[in-house]
Amino acid sequence: MKADHKKSRLCLVVALVTVCFCLLSAVVFSQEISVQAELSSRKVTLGTAVQLTITVEGEGNVAPVQLPAMEGFDVQYVGPTTRMSFINGQQSISKSFIYSLFPLKEGQLEIPQINIVVAGKTFTLNPIYIEVVAAGTPGASPSQQPATIEEQLYVVLKVPKSEVYLNEPLPIKIILFDGGPLARNVQYPRLDGIGFAMGDFKQPQQYQQIINGLRYNIVEFDNTIYPTRAGELKLGPVKLQVNIVVNTSSGGQGIRGSPFEDDFFNAFFNRQQTRPMDLESEPVTVNVLPLPEEGKPADFSGAVGRYDFNISVSPAEVKVGDPITLRMTIIGQGNLAAIEMPKFSLEAGFKLYDSQIFEKDTVKKSEQVIIPQSETITEVPALHFSYFDHELKQYQTITKGPFPVQVRKLEEGEEFKVVGLEAGERNVLPETLGEDIVFIKMSPGELRLRGKLFYNSRLLAGLIAGIVLGWIGVFMYFRRTHRIKTDIVYARRLQAPRQAKQGLEKAKKMIAAGKKGEFYDTVFKTLQQYLGNKLHLPSGAVMFETIQAALQSRNIEAKIISDIKTVFEECDMIRYALAQIDEPRMRNTYQLLASSIDHLERHLK
Repeated sequence: MKADHKKSRLCLVVALVTVCFCLLSAVVFSQEISVQAELSSRKVTLGTAVQLTITVEGEGNVAPVQLPAMEGFDVQYVGPTTRMSFINGQQSISKSFIYSLFPLKEGQLEIPQINIVVAGKTFTLNPIYIEVVAAGTPGASPSQQPATIEEQLYVVLKVPKSEVYLNEPLPIKIILFDGGPLARNVQYPRLDGIGFAMGDFKQPQQYQQIINGLRYNIVEFDNTIYPTRAGELKLGPVKLQVNIVVNTSSGGQGIRGSPFEDDFFNAFFNRQQTRPMDLESEPVTVNVLPLPEEGKPADFSGAVGRYDFNISVSPAEVKVGDPITLRMTIIGQGNLAAIEMPKFSLEAGFKLYDSQIFEKDTVKKSEQVIIPQSETITEVPALHFSYFDHELKQYQTITKGPFPVQVRKLEEGEEFKVVGLEAGERNVLPETLGEDIVFIKMSPGELRLRGKLFYNSRLLAGLIAGIVLGWIGVFMYFRRTHRIKTDIVYARRLQAPRQAKQGLEKAKKMIAAGKKGEFYDTVFKTLQQYLGNKLHLPSGAVMFETIQAALQSRNIEAKIISDIKTVFEECDMIRYALAQIDEPRMRNTYQLLASSIDHLERHLK
């Protein structure tokens, strides 16, 4: 009886589960799939965004819809919403995709036909038309109002002239015109310019200007660029990112089920939206002329511009071996980083130390210590600074000196002198053994085998050898340290591989971290410091043009020189022109740098 009862209960449970499954299947599969599109408004004013909502009914597992290209609109995907409901035992599911359409011009604009694939079936949405009208401005006629956003908000690149000499300073202006005002959070511009060296932008100027009867808010960025190669070069376009604040029109067609989708809330709250916008200027072509060979001074190092050159020498009265400070100053408008300070001749009877370079704005200074080695020296020789004046179109040379100095001989008491004992005779009194008083020893002392003395032991020999080797080590260490302190060329060559290794390790970490800008800064600095130390040049003066002849004179392979040139050009292209960067390109630059330094370390002595 109990077995029959259990059996009947089991059959009842199975029947109920089957019925529920059938009912749920009927609920889920009874809803048909449909797709529809809605606009928040069919008529908007220029400068106001409109909302497009595409809703898929009956299917929740749908990817965002890829909209076709829309002429006259700036399209931004806002996000999805999902809704599920049960009505009279029926389950309903829908998923909506919301897009913000920002009109860029007046007139009747078209949202083209949209094809959507859902569950293997293609649904087609017909084209939709939107009327965009000009925003009303009190006291302004329609002819005075710009018709498009591009006419109200745009960026312009201005150069004073289209033909310059190689390395000539060329001031540029990047001007943002804002007739709204529409722009917010204006970023610093990015300028594409392969073949140009460029510094950081200055603090932008802000002012207003009336153009064609309309008042514009102006943001002006100033900078100076220097062409690094001759030929016809393309400068630009300028790319500038801003945020614009626009009014949004919801028209009660926002997210369904929201309690704020009401005319009262739409009228009470001012709905605005911040949108990023990328502006781009037209490029400019600049013709770069090479520097003339006629009249080029032998000591010309590439300075182009207009400069003043001064030297001071102090003190004017010294003794042999006393330091004299030589201070040089270059003032002017030009690429100071590429200017090499005049070099002091090693044949002038002075011992030279490495100069210290200081650079700020339009001034470049150097301080160098020189030590007279003879009392016959009567002057510090004249120094020359040559540059090309791009306005006069000819080379100029400024000569300063010679500078008279008085070098006195060291007095006798100031010289280093080793004073020893004077040789003399010692009076030795004769001694007769056994005739003096001898003390009686109370203890025999330590007894040892006859002939086994300490001075004849291995311990003493090892101790003496250790002392000798220790003194030799101290002497070699002192000699090496003294040479590092006094021989600047030797010291810089000694530290070159160590600094290069540190730079390569840092660059490798930048690749792993994906820090692209910092990577190329590190590569440029590593190569500049290494070549400066190896060739005994100031690091700031190391450019490919200045080291090419030095490497060729030392019989460095042409391929290595070409690789070094490639690394310099790559760094200039990325650091100043902001070209496209990817990880394989960074690794290729790293391999060129590492192989070049390895070759130079083995062959550049």
